[in-house]
Amino acid sequence: MIAMSHIHMSGNLCDSMTVEYHASRADADFGFTHPAMVWVKLESVAGHSTVFLSMDHVRQLAEVLPRLLMAHDAAEHDKAVVKAAAEIDSARQAA
Repeated sequence: MIAMSHIHMSGNLCDSMTVEYHASRADADFGFTHPAMVWVKLESVAGHSTVFLSMDHVRQLAEVLPRLLMAHDAAEHDKAVVKAAAEIDSARQAA
């Protein structure tokens, strides 16, 4: 079996996100079994974007996302430290 992910896109500036698991299911009309997938739907007033991910791609994301979140958190922390240092310097100069 070949598991593939595909993307359907329309709209932009998403207001909300839903994530749904869809179990594998047989399609008697076509004699085909749909593989298990995860649907990630980003919705906005203008439309929606849906990413249909194979379970292999979901596993790959599960491996990568924690590192990406840590990198983002570290960058945000660094920005906060720089901002705090600038505020301290500004307060010292004003005193």
